[in-house]
Amino acid sequence: MSKQAIDLMGTALILASRGRFVFPCLPCDKRPATARGYKDATIDPDVIRQWWHQEPNYNLAIATGAISKIFCIDLDGLDAEGELRKLEAEHGELPATVEVCTARGRHIYFQMPDVPVRNSAGKIAPGIDLRADGGYALVPPSVHPSGRTYCWSVDCTRTFAPAPDWLLAKIAEPASAKKAATPPAEWQSLVHDGVSEGKRNDSITRLAGYLLRRRVDALLAVEIIFAVNEARCRPPLERNEVIAIVDSIAAREMKRRSTE
Repeated sequence: MSKQAIDLMGTALILASRGRFVFPCLPCDKRPATARGYKDATIDPDVIRQWWHQEPNYNLAIATGAISKIFCIDLDGLDAEGELRKLEAEHGELPATVEVCTARGRHIYFQMPDVPVRNSAGKIAPGIDLRADGGYALVPPSVHPSGRTYCWSVDCTRTFAPAPDWLLAKIAEPASAKKAATPPAEWQSLVHDGVSEGKRNDSITRLAGYLLRRRVDALLAVEIIFAVNEARCRPPLERNEVIAIVDSIAAREMKRRSTE
């Protein structure tokens, strides 16, 4: 086994020994390597060893949320960092905690609160996503599809800090029952100007919501969103990220329809 492969399995075993549920993703990929993805996450060292002996170059993912008692905020690009700076200027700086440098930004981890917290895209601020119940995130030394290696931040601490009250309030804020319709100018901007890092997730989320709420066939909606992502997002989101966003919006839409 290569040094990196040994480090991958070693990190998985360390995380598992601390109660963090882990599972493998495909080499240089964010897609799960097991049939049920994060639902296969475990702290069993024998299962973990079996996975990485089967394929030493599997990427390493941690299942977020109540199962591992942690969640993370995912900052995608410089625009997202700017949004975080605005929030910190208004509410106070985030405490020192565990951080991971990704290919385009960073993951900032916190202890899971005593209330359910689910994944979201752009709810905290544009470009800032949430990985919590039902989600997962790659951790070092996994390799991003771009070829860049995830690494622990130089500012990283050894413990997961409690999230500040203002962040928990942002996470817990209920979505408005009736959000204001997206102005036509914003759709025109998406078509003519495109979107850059920090705004891609939010734009794709709104587009998915717009199409599915109007009962556009799900398969057709996915193809439209893929086309917009490739043509207008700079750079395009990974296909699995787009699928995850559409799946999340589709599940929410089906739940809404069941109450009609």
